[in-house]
Amino acid sequence: MANLKGGLGEFLRRSRVLIENARGVPALAGVLVDYGYTEAKLAKGAQLLTEAEALSTKRAKDSGESRQATEELNAAWEAANNAYVKALKVARVVFGQEAKASAALKLYGPRKQSMAGWLDQARTFYGNVQGDASLSDRLKTFGYTEAKLGAEAALVDGVRANLQNHAHESGAAQESTVGRDKKIAELDQWVSDLRAICKVAFAENPQQLEELGIVVLNAPRKKKATAASAAKP
Repeated sequence: MANLKGGLGEFLRRSRVLIENARGVPALAGVLVDYGYTEAKLAKGAQLLTEAEALSTKRAKDSGESRQATEELNAAWEAANNAYVKALKVARVVFGQEAKASAALKLYGPRKQSMAGWLDQARTFYGNVQGDASLSDRLKTFGYTEAKLGAEAALVDGVRANLQNHAHESGAAQESTVGRDKKIAELDQWVSDLRAICKVAFAENPQQLEELGIVVLNAPRKKKATAASAAKP
């Protein structure tokens, strides 16, 4: 995004003051016509500003939804992992080093740290336990009933659903950021050109420049600014 002094909100505010007053104040609009800034041209700038504001609003909304999706994903993962780790420890007690259970449930070895790896291990565990009565019946004697296993498997499936939603929201946020930044850069260039022309057109009328939101350093202001600059170490 363009390097906007004062932030995006301030840039949009100053741009609106400049464009609306250039269009709406007859004394200003009449002068600017001679520099090619007709009503039609200024209207295009106003439309560009409206689009930039809309995209900025959309980006804020999409960004918020992306953050919410991240929080929901992390919460779902934490809840499911807590249940899975307990079930895994119990299964290791029940089945020990039995080859069938060890392979089918992926009982041993490091737990994957990535979301995809974790999902593979957890879904394999619950899927194979639920699909094999010889395994589930033995776990049942340690409190892991069919209902309990089903509820925990649902938590794991919830993580996968949240992961898909997170990917969607993150993509939407990235897309809206790109669109906003592109439009802001376009507006920044358009506004910079208009401001430069205004400084030429109203060079002898500093009050009119200030009506456009362009601060003019008159003699007292220049003196004060120079003194402040000289006072800096």
